[in-house]
Amino acid sequence: MARRLAIQGASDEDVARVRDLLNQAASRLSSPWRMHAGDDAELLLIDVDTVYGHMDWLRAHNSRLVAVLTSHAQDDEYELVLHKPLTVDNLVQVLDRVAALTEDGPEAAPAVAATPAPAPKKAAAKPAPAAAAPMPAPPVPAPAPELPKERRLHDWLADHALAAAVRIRSAGAPDVILDPGHKTYYVEGSLRALAPHCGRIVAHDELHEVSPVELARLQASGKGQPYVRLVWLSHVLGSGGHPASGIDVNAKFKMSRWPQIEREFPKHFRIATVMMKQPATLGEIAEQSGATLGDVVDFTNAYHAIGYIESESAAASTEPAATRDSGRGAILSRLKNPFGS
Repeated sequence: MARRLAIQGASDEDVARVRDLLNQAASRLSSPWRMHAGDDAELLLIDVDTVYGHMDWLRAHNSRLVAVLTSHAQDDEYELVLHKPLTVDNLVQVLDRVAALTEDGPEAAPAVAATPAPAPKKAAAKPAPAAAAPMPAPPVPAPAPELPKERRLHDWLADHALAAAVRIRSAGAPDVILDPGHKTYYVEGSLRALAPHCGRIVAHDELHEVSPVELARLQASGKGQPYVRLVWLSHVLGSGGHPASGIDVNAKFKMSRWPQIEREFPKHFRIATVMMKQPATLGEIAEQSGATLGDVVDFTNAYHAIGYIESESAAASTEPAATRDSGRGAILSRLKNPFGS
């Protein structure tokens, strides 16, 4: 039976063009094909020239056969390519390659003959039913969290941010390979050597897919490091003294357990010592540890991200509102100039 072709991210004009060419190519194809709107198509065609097209390709590439639709010159990164402007020859070439790798599509479901309805039986008259209570309106689904427009390394380490292993390159640092399937990373060098990756924005077009062969070799080496260390480093070096999302500058913070202190960050020992004693505000921690407020914020962002810090919300505090407001003003003032005298 006919194999199925699904299209993602393409314009209506391109979809119509593919449909037209598919009809024209019918007599030349080694196997029949048809357009399909479901997730179970034998081939998914993705327009990678769109804003998120390459990321869509990365997500789908390891789990199914994917072809790309592009107006750019062929890139070795893609194996199955339909070039714009689309041609019958190109379409036949790609679909015949896929047909050689896949089984026939499913048979069409047979039509079910209509069964004549039985003659209605006479029944005793029943009292009219009471009016049904109106159905409650369905709950409005919560909007999906908006992804940051500019992503740092820790954003790419979040759940569902990547669907395939990728390599990231930064000047002055060894390449780092992220394996989202196992939440591990691979690098030749120390953790501190990854600092250039953590202090900048990492655009999606800087993610280079790692081949299954290379990934298998890395996994077999046993040198993978857990994501958690990279999440920590990215927040320490990439926060710039600004509280991360979810950090209330008025809250009080306390370490839930003693952290592993990296020897490259000796000042963290003083901050952790203060935060192990009792809940304290960011300003209080800075004063008691002798660290700058910026360092305390970076430390708090990092250990909060990996679950080492508990917070006591300012809203639950019994302090007068005026006191809390003045505290917030002081904190925000110092955040603007965390390294002031």
